Amino acid sequence: MTASRTAVACSAALAGLAVGGCGSGDRSDGANDGGGGAPVVLLEPACGSSWKPSGCRVVSSDDPVLASRATWRNLHGDALNTDEVSIVVAPRFSSGWTTEQATFNVTGPVFDSRGNLYFAPLLPKEDVSLISLEPEGGARRFALPGTGARVGGGTPMVLRNPDDEGEELVYLGLYDRAFAVRTDGEVVWDKSTGLTNPDKPSVFGLNYHPQSDAIVGIARDGFVYALDRKTGDPVATFELPGEASPAGSGLPAELVAAVTPLFEQFVQRVPGVSGADLVDVLLGNGTEVANFFSIDPHTGRIWIAATAPDADDGTTDGVSELGALYALDIVDGGGTRAFTEICRRTFQGGSASTPSLRADGDRVYVGDNFGKLIAIDNQCELLWEVDVGGQIVGSIGVSSDNAELFAATQTSIIKVFDRDTSGEIAWSVQPDVLDPTGMEISFNLNLVSIGANGLGFQAGAGVELTRPLPTRVGVGLLDRETGGILHFTEGLDETVAVMSVGPEGGTYLGNSPVRRLFSLALGLETPPPVGGITHYEPERLDLLVRDAACAGARRAANAAENESVCPDSTNADVEQIRELVAQARGAAATGESTGDITAAERAEIDAGLDSAGDALDDGNLADAANALAEISLLLDR
Repeated sequence: MTASRTAVACSAALAGLAVGGCGSGDRSDGANDGGGGAPVVLLEPACGSSWKPSGCRVVSSDDPVLASRATWRNLHGDALNTDEVSIVVAPRFSSGWTTEQATFNVTGPVFDSRGNLYFAPLLPKEDVSLISLEPEGGARRFALPGTGARVGGGTPMVLRNPDDEGEELVYLGLYDRAFAVRTDGEVVWDKSTGLTNPDKPSVFGLNYHPQSDAIVGIARDGFVYALDRKTGDPVATFELPGEASPAGSGLPAELVAAVTPLFEQFVQRVPGVSGADLVDVLLGNGTEVANFFSIDPHTGRIWIAATAPDADDGTTDGVSELGALYALDIVDGGGTRAFTEICRRTFQGGSASTPSLRADGDRVYVGDNFGKLIAIDNQCELLWEVDVGGQIVGSIGVSSDNAELFAATQTSIIKVFDRDTSGEIAWSVQPDVLDPTGMEISFNLNLVSIGANGLGFQAGAGVELTRPLPTRVGVGLLDRETGGILHFTEGLDETVAVMSVGPEGGTYLGNSPVRRLFSLALGLETPPPVGGITHYEPERLDLLVRDAACAGARRAANAAENESVCPDSTNADVEQIRELVAQARGAAATGESTGDITAAERAEIDAGLDSAGDALDDGNLADAANALAEISLLLDR
């Protein structure tokens, strides 16, 4: 970086910082001793968001099989279901390519480290189980046949292969079959799961159990299986003790009949399965398990939200009116392994969300059907609950920093602080981004993705009957600190899944226009539904580099101040800063090719990123913070 910019930026920053010097090599005494003394950043970075980490973060397990959190690896991002990535979400983006439009995707895509996509459509008309796309334009790379299990709909999982440095493998679990493939499509193993229900209920996806080196899958009928990661051989199976929840959506029969052919544009017709059955599947009626599950990598404890045993509701009638959160372990019993139930917590009305874990696995967060966000310890004991004003949908987003939680209802996004013995609502936002007219209202449509700079969200405008029915939708970014809208762009279609974040910071949706199909059936004016995968591609790559550099600078500064207090947190911060540096470097290269960044700026950015990397290698977090702050200042426009 140029000396003149350093001097100007530093003199401007000194007004608000109690520091003893200026310049990357002139720090005040104790600024990098981790004693919590004087601030260590001499340059205040330019940032698109007001959020910053504070204090020690909660540290997750560093398992050699679990892949980096610098992109989306599983249904909710990682094994803990945090919906958090370590990189920034692009601060400016637009609706880019949509491909594989004949598919209906109730889960989102996942990524390998090169950015290739993997997804498994629900009931595809084509005989496929897994499809991979290239990231630039969404062209199909390969597809694996679906013979034997064409239900699909579960999310693939990307893991490292510790036996081959740098290699990643993709795993997909169906009901009667699971397989592992290399990222080029070569099948490593393809094995039976041992489940034999002739109706082949869907499996929501797989998770990884480090203690037994096994992949674990759970099906809608309450069966759980574990297979050896390396070979696919059976490890254990288990049947949850619940029964199916009450069937029937309560929707008028004529409305279901009108919606059925709209669904069948995208999905195959299954013998014996009516349109009402398909609607029930999508709404979670008549099923034992309607959510994904979590595994704590530290202990291997498995957390599943499902129905409670039939008799728990007071009537033994083959229908479970209550929900339950189950904690399972896989235990070794004299040479064989088996699932065992450790504890259970029953909910009135059940849980509407996938259980999410804090990074250390000591807390489980879930939403019930009555608008409460609930925190539970690892022995199923209630810690606290807070009413967020509406039924929570999807999983709770769990940040590694600042004890922040993010809940989504059918209308709003809510930030909650975990205050140890209580939950405290920080803000609640009903995104008003589409200028509703007439009887329309604005509402949230999905759970959020947590990036290092903001929260990815999906919003819509339309009418609200028993639930919101959108006619227009789009994707945006919220400020984590305030809930303010940083950016929004309209584009079709909607998803009932997640806001998957690719390694470049783009957002990807698995299109599943369930609510818009009802809007169409009711005669509301809305464009034709779109299936497939949609990429919201980054624009203004200069701002993406700015935000990545800013996030790295703020994290390095905070880590330097707390280095001696929480060294494990500092180590995790250094890893994340390196991932932000890599993101910024890639965005700078792309930005030069698009004209967002000049060649001179690219050279200065690369030099600054090199300086930040060297400072991290030397253990000098303050110098790393300064180098990254200068990059953000260079791009503050």
